[in-house]
Amino acid sequence: MTPVALCAPDKLRGALDAHEAAQAMAEGCRQAGWDTIEHPLADGGEGTCDAIVRGRGGRREQISTRDAIGRPRRATLGVLPDGSCVVEAAEAIGLAQIPRGRRDVMRATSAGIAPLVLAALGMNAPRIVIGLGGSASIDGGLGLLIGLGLKAYDAEGNMLRGRGMDVPMVARIDTTGLDPRLAHTELTVALDVDSPLAGPLGAAPVFGPQKGASPSEIEVLDAGLARLAGLYGERARRPGAGAAGGLGAACFLLGARPIPGAELVMRETGFAACLAQADLVLTAEGAVDAQSAAGKTVARVAEAARSAGVPCVIFGGRVDDDVEALYDAGASAVLGIGRGARPIRQALRESGADLRAASRAVCTLRG
Repeated sequence: MTPVALCAPDKLRGALDAHEAAQAMAEGCRQAGWDTIEHPLADGGEGTCDAIVRGRGGRREQISTRDAIGRPRRATLGVLPDGSCVVEAAEAIGLAQIPRGRRDVMRATSAGIAPLVLAALGMNAPRIVIGLGGSASIDGGLGLLIGLGLKAYDAEGNMLRGRGMDVPMVARIDTTGLDPRLAHTELTVALDVDSPLAGPLGAAPVFGPQKGASPSEIEVLDAGLARLAGLYGERARRPGAGAAGGLGAACFLLGARPIPGAELVMRETGFAACLAQADLVLTAEGAVDAQSAAGKTVARVAEAARSAGVPCVIFGGRVDDDVEALYDAGASAVLGIGRGARPIRQALRESGADLRAASRAVCTLRG
């Protein structure tokens, strides 16, 4: 009987999306004589909507919105067979869409997510899944909330627009204008981090630098987010409130239920049923390091494989030395796919070929 390899990677950022990575892995496995199941995954950030729509056989709707710095954009809304909708923050306000020279957390806003949520409400979606991660904003989710009907005021009573620069000025919020359909819709947020809204491990200090924030901007934003936490109330103190620049806290204010992103995507896409058919699991991400074990896709896949008694190999475009926790999670092997020293652009360009070759090698050894 021909053995079956379950190819279930996350994206390799800058090189391959999860679907492309799964295709490359599967091709390598087939070259070694194996049958394959392609099952791209995500952790709540980029690729979440695509993974769930592919896994559930849904459709994609293009919604007009604006990116984090206000430029017109079309973003994908996933619509599942049961009418539920999938909104991905990175689709609308993704950091990857903003050139490095134009990244500006004080100007950036999460408002671009609101048209997708409103479109889902307009379709009478019984449930909306919001994937957080990969955003360009640190506005505490004010932009999103204002787009859904909340009003925010400064100390003089002036209405605020919901940009990063507005966060330190918020003195009062009024939730009475929030779209009433939200109260009758199940909201779920897929989180890829458990950061608090403010403090040393909060949204601004941890994620501000990668979004282009200066030290002084981080200090101002963190103080503003701490005050915003008081206005949002107890819900804003949950782990994950700092996800996506504070979008987690805004979603909690709306009554959303948090689920770790990788776990949610695996559940939504029927990963367990695919795992039951597999003799080997292959998963991958761009950079495999000590943080990969903290709820990232590859760790969740390894844990599930171990529980099912199926060996699991984790591939990485880059693999750091400290990956012992991934073996503890259930990995049978953690392997880098790079072949020799190369310029970074060449390595990214050749990631598909490298992943294909690595998958073929592993299946040949096990065959």
